[in-house]
Amino acid sequence: MVTYREATIDDLRAICVLGQEINAIHHDAWPDVFAPSSDPSRDEGLWAEMIGQPNATSLVAQCDDEVVGFVNVLFVERDKNPLLQPISFARVGSIGVAEAHRGRGIGRELMRQAEAWASARGARHLSLNVWAFNERAVDLYRKLGYDVRSHSMGKRLA
Repeated sequence: MVTYREATIDDLRAICVLGQEINAIHHDAWPDVFAPSSDPSRDEGLWAEMIGQPNATSLVAQCDDEVVGFVNVLFVERDKNPLLQPISFARVGSIGVAEAHRGRGIGRELMRQAEAWASARGARHLSLNVWAFNERAVDLYRKLGYDVRSHSMGKRLA
């Protein structure tokens, strides 16, 4: 049985290991953009910033005593850009599920948990970025009701 909860600093190592799995997928697709996998402790500072903060959290999926998935979410008040409506929203930074546990609905439930966390703080929208090559993730987000709101484009320069 899989349970879901907010992460604690004790989950940091497991999140780092899962983060390396995500990073490997991205590095394989875009090795000139994403760093190669490394010792998971390399990323502790990155993931620790999203655990138990007033405006950010990481949520984990746990199967028995093992963390098998995570998502991190940041709450944002947008009121400084005069061209955009002032709005409270949240952003998903990263989401990952251990390869052995994919296809079981864990990512879907982590996103539902992220949406609930954001809604409880008054967010009216939840946004995220997904790389175009990651078709499995794009498909999941579409099934969850997410749509394309902008395109980020890049070009390799000589």
